[in-house]
Amino acid sequence: AWANEDTASRVNPQVVAKLVSVGEQLRTLKQFQVDAQVTRDVVLESGQKIKTHGTSQLKADGKQRLFVALNNDQQTRSYFYDGKNLTQYSKGLQYYTTVKVADNVFDMLQQVETHYDLQMPMNDLFQLGRDQAQIDALTVAAYVGPTTINGKLCDQLAFSQAGTDWQLWITRAEKPMPCKLVITSTDEASQPEYTATYTWNLKPKVSAAEFTFKPAKGDVAIPFKKVSE
Repeated sequence: AWANEDTASRVNPQVVAKLVSVGEQLRTLKQFQVDAQVTRDVVLESGQKIKTHGTSQLKADGKQRLFVALNNDQQTRSYFYDGKNLTQYSKGLQYYTTVKVADNVFDMLQQVETHYDLQMPMNDLFQLGRDQAQIDALTVAAYVGPTTINGKLCDQLAFSQAGTDWQLWITRAEKPMPCKLVITSTDEASQPEYTATYTWNLKPKVSAAEFTFKPAKGDVAIPFKKVSE
């Protein structure tokens, strides 16, 4: 049973422990595919919020292979990681850029965010409960209650930290999985939101070719500039 939120502390240790355990479980998966229905608020110069819609797909084979596809109202991107190189590809523009990266998914994701200011779609799933500094920064970790998402009974968890409120729904199962994530940027006046609703496949069909980029006729390589440049 979930403990009620202690009035002396807004950080429920049971909720934090559940967050950590879900993240640890995700990081033990050897192969998986997750598809997400995504909405994101774009703030215009006038301050008005416009909601965009799209989809993301992530397929992982161990810790050395990753394929991610992003398709929304603003852009279409594909990412190929083969354990040595990461390629970002825009099929519509016929541009691609490839860089050498770390030999595992976790270090690669941190590397490209730090050096290239690139946050891969659904990067949050790899980071759940992993960063102790982020856990220590939580000002709220609360159990909200049960709800049904895509026909599955889920438990809703709510978190807050400086600049960000976020909610995570996880399936009520022996091995719970994330079924929805909402992130609200509270450090912006308009408080834009990002929402992702997930569908999981833990036994996907995978082949090595899916994770290796091969340019098509007419595709042009461009440099991937670091933040320092």
